[in-house]
Amino acid sequence: MGGLAILIRYWALLGGAIILVLVLITAASALSNLFFDAPFAGEYELAKHFVGIAIFTFLPYCQLTGANVTVDIFTTGMGERAKSAMALLSSLLAVLFALVLLRQMALGFRDYLRFPEETAALHLPLWTAFPPILLSLLLLLIAALITSYDGWRAFRAAAPT
Repeated sequence: MGGLAILIRYWALLGGAIILVLVLITAASALSNLFFDAPFAGEYELAKHFVGIAIFTFLPYCQLTGANVTVDIFTTGMGERAKSAMALLSSLLAVLFALVLLRQMALGFRDYLRFPEETAALHLPLWTAFPPILLSLLLLLIAALITSYDGWRAFRAAAPT
């Protein structure tokens, strides 16, 4: 599982690199508008397209590292076994969530291939966002399976209260 965790970490770093490039494009467009009164055509389209991709690249890493939003007020008074059970349950729900999203996005990808659409200014095909998003969702599924396994081991190891 170590190799998969490394892949998930590098995938998240790629998402960060995408965001960094978008920041540079946005800055260049702002400067171009300021100095030449001509903004970069399609900046909004690129931002919308690639921010969506980048968001999905972070999901597997957040699942793997436990960086998702949690409500600790419910588990504060619980014992280790109950906390482990909650962690296992949340990981299993993440598996289900990943499977549903993976299926629905795959169906959306198929539809965009059958009925192509493009952005207005750059004519960027909308289907091009789907392959990295689908890979992100597959990695999310893998991360959720890893955390489910870890949660199961922690639950079994925790002494009953």
